[in-house]
Amino acid sequence: MTAPIRIYGPSFSTFVRSVMMACELKGLPYEVTTQVDGEAVDFHTPGHKAIHPYTKFPVLLTEKGPIPETVAILHYLENEYGGAKLYPTDPYAQAQVEAWSGISGIYVDFEIVRKVLLEFIFPKGENGTVRMDKVEAAVPGIENALSVVADQLADYPFICGYELTAADLILIPIIDYIEGNEVGKPLVAKHENVLNYIQTIRQQDFAKDILK
Repeated sequence: MTAPIRIYGPSFSTFVRSVMMACELKGLPYEVTTQVDGEAVDFHTPGHKAIHPYTKFPVLLTEKGPIPETVAILHYLENEYGGAKLYPTDPYAQAQVEAWSGISGIYVDFEIVRKVLLEFIFPKGENGTVRMDKVEAAVPGIENALSVVADQLADYPFICGYELTAADLILIPIIDYIEGNEVGKPLVAKHENVLNYIQTIRQQDFAKDILK
């Protein structure tokens, strides 16, 4: 039996979920763990820094060593294990997947996850309350990010065309979280194609047990 893919990080992380979905698509057994070489390693500690210089996640733990960063991990899974394709072979189409992986993982993530969702997950207000002034100030950024996604989905069912790719795996957890958020739900509802996109994905075998 193939040893499970070992993913270091918390299962609620959007990027950890991207890697989990990639494993599901490829039929690879995996585990999400906080252990490295059999030892518990807390987040943002020297042990974490040893496998990611900026103590981020996910990190793929392989026999050859750790692989940090989601895009690198997705490429590794594609090249090492085969299975369901995450990247097209055409150079231009592949560049589009790379571009939208970056747009989703950097810009959309910043406006939605870093500025809003983390405020709900780790509230920094008085007595541990959500700083709603910060959230409200971030709403225009959410609206812009969702408009960018909606425009890209205007003519196709997936972010880079007719086939699901690595770019979708990076975007899906972000949209899933913001659509389930009290502030984000009505903002997503303004874009019927974005709402249809995430509702359809949630029913797929590769995602339904992760996006729950």
